[in-house]
Amino acid sequence: MPNTLVHFAAQGAASHALWRRLDPRFVYLGCLLPDVPWILRRAVVGLGLPADVFDLRLYTMGLASLAVTLLLAAAIAVLTSAPRRVLAVLGVNALLHLLLDATEVKFGNGVHLLAPVSWRMTSFDLVPGESPLYFALGLAGALLVAWEIARRSASTTHFDLRPRRLAAAAALAVAYLVAPLPFLGAIEASGSYSVKTLREAAARPGRSVGLDRTGFRATPAGGVLQLWTGERVRATGPLPTHDATVSLYGTFLEPDVLRVDRLVEHRQNRDWASYLGLVLLAGVFWRGTVGPRTLPGTPPGA
Repeated sequence: MPNTLVHFAAQGAASHALWRRLDPRFVYLGCLLPDVPWILRRAVVGLGLPADVFDLRLYTMGLASLAVTLLLAAAIAVLTSAPRRVLAVLGVNALLHLLLDATEVKFGNGVHLLAPVSWRMTSFDLVPGESPLYFALGLAGALLVAWEIARRSASTTHFDLRPRRLAAAAALAVAYLVAPLPFLGAIEASGSYSVKTLREAAARPGRSVGLDRTGFRATPAGGVLQLWTGERVRATGPLPTHDATVSLYGTFLEPDVLRVDRLVEHRQNRDWASYLGLVLLAGVFWRGTVGPRTLPGTPPGA
């Protein structure tokens, strides 16, 4: 998916066009909300916490769907002095995030816009991940958020942590965490991220699979692919002659042998841009906390 700075550029500009009075903290937080489950998944995997890799992937997809993300948006909005406006800003930006994600050419994945009615992934496959367009938007996003941090503007929204608000937020947060659980089977059956094919190892031969940004190693004995499950499988077909990060479509010949039908090699590491986006988001919240408050006479934004 496009890095966080790309989302800041496109969604920040759209939000400024939609709302005249705007608290940038919630615009850029909304840009991040659908990625929160993927960040948490990376933390679980990185820390080596016990979890079934297939169910964790299914659960993450459920959390990242539009409908479930709106529960998280509501949990945050209810803790503010303008819950309706904040929910609108967070919700619209969650939708824009997923639509922007769907524009990137991806292999075997997409976004879940219509869940839980349908868990079929949406992918428009319009722009390659290494496109100059995304690079330009990433640069624009960094500059836009840096400007938001530097400019002097009154904060129009504050947090309301009264017990009733906290209780409502806690209930919505629990609903957010629980909501995907009844749908894990439906998500797997949809073929999203090839979970069903990869889980049913004995039934793999003859089945196709899509893998996005997976590790490839060129060894004297042949190519080896590192699946997101942690498993390694042998690869045949048109392969790089060096170690690389690749996206591909392929067909299993054996449970541990994958014939590559189409492959794209990635030469850019985009993690740094997303890490920079997180730092800039923290800066926006810091600026909104220590910056000037709403001027006297400013009407409430609820």
